[in-house]
Amino acid sequence: MRVRITQPLSGSIDGIQLNRFVIGLTYDVGTTLANYLLAEGLAVPVDESTPAVVPPVHDDTDLESGKPFHSEAHDRARRAGGRRRKR
Repeated sequence: MRVRITQPLSGSIDGIQLNRFVIGLTYDVGTTLANYLLAEGLAVPVDESTPAVVPPVHDDTDLESGKPFHSEAHDRARRAGGRRRKR
Protein backbone atom coordinates (compact mmCIF):
# COMPACT_ATOMS: atom_id res chain seq x y z
CA MET A 1 0.00 0.00 0.00
CA ARG A 2 1.34 3.46 -0.81
CA VAL A 3 1.27 6.28 1.71
CA ARG A 4 2.71 9.79 1.95
CA ILE A 5 4.24 10.65 5.32
CA THR A 6 2.72 13.78 6.89
CA GLN A 7 4.20 13.78 10.42
CA PRO A 8 7.61 13.00 11.95
CA LEU A 9 7.93 9.35 13.03
CA SER A 10 9.95 7.62 15.75
CA GLY A 11 10.34 4.12 17.13
CA SER A 12 10.03 0.91 15.14
CA ILE A 13 7.31 -1.46 13.93
CA ASP A 14 7.92 -4.95 12.56
CA GLY A 15 11.68 -4.30 12.51
CA ILE A 16 11.37 -1.11 10.45
CA GLN A 17 12.89 2.02 11.98
CA LEU A 18 10.24 4.70 11.55
CA ASN A 19 12.68 7.60 11.93
CA ARG A 20 14.03 6.75 8.45
CA PHE A 21 10.79 7.92 6.80
CA VAL A 22 10.99 11.47 5.41
CA ILE A 23 8.00 13.82 5.67
CA GLY A 24 6.48 14.46 2.25
CA LEU A 25 7.85 11.33 0.54
CA THR A 26 5.67 8.48 -0.69
CA TYR A 27 6.49 4.94 0.46
CA ASP A 28 5.32 1.47 -0.54
CA VAL A 29 4.75 -0.31 2.79
CA GLY A 30 2.96 -3.41 4.03
CA THR A 31 -0.70 -3.37 4.98
CA THR A 32 -0.09 -3.53 8.75
CA LEU A 33 2.30 -0.59 8.77
CA ALA A 34 0.13 1.39 6.35
CA ASN A 35 -2.96 0.86 8.52
CA TYR A 36 -1.06 2.00 11.61
CA LEU A 37 0.26 5.15 9.91
CA LEU A 38 -3.17 6.02 8.54
CA ALA A 39 -4.99 5.33 11.83
CA GLU A 40 -2.55 7.52 13.76
CA GLY A 41 -2.80 10.34 11.21
CA LEU A 42 0.90 10.08 10.39
CA ALA A 43 0.33 9.45 6.66
CA VAL A 44 -2.28 9.77 3.93
CA PRO A 45 -3.15 7.19 1.24
CA VAL A 46 -1.74 7.76 -2.24
CA ASP A 47 -2.73 6.35 -5.64
CA GLU A 48 -0.83 3.17 -6.53
CA SER A 49 0.45 4.76 -9.75
CA THR A 50 2.44 7.34 -7.76
CA PRO A 51 6.19 6.58 -7.66
CA ALA A 52 7.23 5.36 -4.21
CA VAL A 53 10.26 4.45 -2.12
CA VAL A 54 10.53 1.02 -0.47
CA PRO A 55 11.88 1.42 3.09
CA PRO A 56 14.87 -0.74 4.05
CA VAL A 57 14.20 -3.47 6.60
CA HIS A 58 17.67 -3.55 8.20
CA ASP A 59 19.84 -0.67 9.29
CA ASP A 60 22.84 -0.07 6.96
CA THR A 61 25.21 -0.04 9.93
CA ASP A 62 24.38 -3.71 10.57
CA LEU A 63 25.58 -4.55 7.07
CA GLU A 64 28.82 -2.62 7.48
CA SER A 65 29.64 -4.03 10.91
CA GLY A 66 29.37 -7.64 9.76
CA LYS A 67 26.98 -8.47 12.62
CA PRO A 68 24.64 -11.35 11.76
CA PHE A 69 20.93 -10.67 11.47
CA HIS A 70 18.61 -12.37 13.95
CA SER A 71 17.27 -14.59 11.17
CA GLU A 72 20.65 -16.25 10.59
CA ALA A 73 21.37 -19.63 12.17
CA HIS A 74 24.30 -19.99 14.52
CA ASP A 75 25.28 -23.64 14.45
CA ARG A 76 27.72 -25.01 16.98
CA ALA A 77 31.13 -26.01 15.70
CA ARG A 78 31.68 -29.72 15.10
CA ARG A 79 33.65 -31.64 17.64
CA ALA A 80 37.16 -32.56 16.60
CA GLY A 81 37.43 -36.17 15.53
CA GLY A 82 33.72 -36.67 15.05
CA ARG A 83 31.83 -39.68 16.37
CA ARG A 84 33.53 -43.01 16.64
CA ARG A 85 31.89 -46.27 15.67
CA LYS A 86 31.66 -49.08 18.19
CA ARG A 87 33.38 -52.27 17.06
